Amino acid sequence: MKKVFAVIKVAHIVGSLHIGGAERFVIDLCHVQKRLGTKPAVISLGKPNEPLVTECIVNNIPVASYGGGGVWKLWRVFIVLLKFDVIHIHSPHVLQFLNLILPFFNKTIIYTRHGAAPLVNEKWVKLHRKAKHYINYITFVSQEGMDNFQQQHAWHDIPSIVIDNGVLISPVNKVKSGGHVLRIGSVGRMIPLKNQIGLLKAINLLNKQSQSLVNVSFFGDGECATALKVFHKENLPELDVSFNGMVSDRELIYSSFDVLVVCSETEGLSMVIIEAMANNIPVIATNVGGNPKLVINDKTGWLFEYDDDKKLANIIQSIIDERDSIHELGEVAFSYISKNFSIEASAKKYAKLYEK
Repeated sequence: MKKVFAVIKVAHIVGSLHIGGAERFVIDLCHVQKRLGTKPAVISLGKPNEPLVTECIVNNIPVASYGGGGVWKLWRVFIVLLKFDVIHIHSPHVLQFLNLILPFFNKTIIYTRHGAAPLVNEKWVKLHRKAKHYINYITFVSQEGMDNFQQQHAWHDIPSIVIDNGVLISPVNKVKSGGHVLRIGSVGRMIPLKNQIGLLKAINLLNKQSQSLVNVSFFGDGECATALKVFHKENLPELDVSFNGMVSDRELIYSSFDVLVVCSETEGLSMVIIEAMANNIPVIATNVGGNPKLVINDKTGWLFEYDDDKKLANIIQSIIDERDSIHELGEVAFSYISKNFSIEASAKKYAKLYEK
């Protein structure tokens, strides 16, 4: 008699479905997991009208949102999670929310750290000290993320694995830039950690002629948005800058610029960088976290040290002077991501954990 295997039901739990690299990765992962025979769903602790909820629906991924707070919310989430075989937690905030009910699950529980920050605040230290007893596997998207976490929290008795983020390889239709203007993009939450103002500071170091040959598109929002706009107004009033806010349409984002700039202080394995490179866009990024694993200097992009505005300015100037480098490095970037960071590879590695 042929043996029938039960389909594994996986609940991916995220803090919200606002625009973000980790959230996009989860949706793409679910898309591929469905094709590979797993039954995934997304459980969001945010509101039902958040931007990426629609993306789940469009891709026929079951999604449920539980906004608000309190015991009633915790109870509702608990009842829903009882229906799944695997609970896959994608943020420390979710881990904090589920902390009280984790002991009551007789299921495989996986905790993925998408960032590289070590979480040194005492509340996070206490949370991770308690929660480790209920986690079967912890995964990281970069070796630096694993090293930082283990140094701070010492989960050495929990199986720990680095699983690279991946992306759906489906380049968008590019909108050609007019003339010789270099279109620079910045994508991400506008928070101090991302340091987007470093991009404007670097452009401010260029001469007026070079400044007239670039424009900048910011995609994202957050607490630093006002500071960026003020700096632009006071220091670079003639620079062509667009603040687009939170945008979920990847076609719109990655058709809008020729080169991506990432100025972050820390990074895991940046989904924004992976997505840009998968769209033939080379990247200028800080030499931190998982960035140098993606951005190979002078091959798939350019690296500079964090907060080194002068070096960033020099890189931008070199691209203005040699525009052909954009096309050449963009092709290498696409090939590199296609071979090494497909979402299918990520999905298969997680599947092995689900089945154990």
